[in-house]
Parts: sequence; structure tokens; C-alpha cells
Amino acid sequence: MSQNQENRSQNQEERLKQALEIHQMKQMLVIDTEAGGLNVFKNSILSLAFVSFDGAHQAEFYVLEDELNTEAQAMAVNGIDLDWLKANGLSPKDACLAIDQYISGLIEKTGEQKFTLVGHNIAFDIAYLKRLYELANHPYPKAFSHRSVDTHSLLWALSILGKKESYVCTSDGAFRHYQIEPPAQLRHTALGDAVATRDLIFKILGEF
Repeated sequence: MSQNQENRSQNQEERLKQALEIHQMKQMLVIDTEAGGLNVFKNSILSLAFVSFDGAHQAEFYVLEDELNTEAQAMAVNGIDLDWLKANGLSPKDACLAIDQYISGLIEKTGEQKFTLVGHNIAFDIAYLKRLYELANHPYPKAFSHRSVDTHSLLWALSILGKKESYVCTSDGAFRHYQIEPPAQLRHTALGDAVATRDLIFKILGEF
């Protein structure tokens, strides 16, 4: 690493440390979901995870819908064992109650009342999160802001401006480009990808 690169890296780290003290940043909550396919109206939600922006508060939940609907391609990616899920997954209702408990604890620990969800292709994750609450006939948490932050959109903007190659817009491409390496056994798990996405948003913010 050259001296200029080292100085730039140190400056970015300092800026990001300062960013963590900004009120809006403390409200960021990273989410990732794993599903049985890409169709939120048909395919089941299988797991989801949350990571607070400081990384200190993490939680992962596995969900067993009453009627599982999965596709082979999706299952090959997420690697979830459906037999294990049937034995260990939470019902949609119990999953919502567990998430509510996690959010209540997060409010107590952070003092924040509202959280902005952050993810890669965040619309996918929010859609599946809402599917879960609808299946459970359970109120969607008021603590989740109607606003969200999408790392894909931020990377797309950098690509359009000629600052990044287009391959960086994918999660695999972004993790490779920024040398983010979640443990192999956690890649394409909800928790592993949520932790990696938290690291990714910090890398992206360093570009601005």
C-alpha cells in the first residue's frame, strides 16, 4: 500500500468513526433475508437477520411457514436444510414476537425509537419482512421507518459516475471489490450477509 493509499484509508476510518456518532447513523439497522425464491407473493421466507449499525446487536431468526414454497435454484444458494427448518423454524407468529422483542431491546439499549432499514436490494428484504408480518396477522413494527437505504443504489450511482465497474453493483461483486469476506459457512445466510452488508455500507460511505 502506498503512502497516499494509507493516508486515504486512515482518513476514511476517522470519518466513519465520526459518522457513527451522527444521530441518523445510529438509527440505521441492517437487514438480510433468505427466501425460497424471488417471488414474494409465492415463495416462503426462510430466515432473516438484523445487525445494528455499530455491529453490537445481532439477531437471526429461522421461519417455518405453514406451507413451504421453495425453488431449487434459491435453495442451492441459501443452503438451508428444509428438514432442519421443519424441526427448528419458528412459526410466523412466533418469529414476529421474537423480532418485536429484539427491537424492544434495541430501543432500550440505543435510546433510538425509529430505525431505517439498510440492505442490498433492500426492497426485496422489506417485502419479505412484510410478508412475514402479514402471514402472522401481526402488526408491523412502528419502530421501522418508512425510509430505507439500499447499498445497490449507492453502488449503481458510483458506477454511473464512472467511479466503479458495473460488476460491483452485485453483492458478490461488491464484497469481492471491497475485500469483505464473511466466513464461508455464513455466506448467503441471513446473518452472514447482514454482517457483510454492514461492512459494505461503511466502505461505500468512504467513497463520498
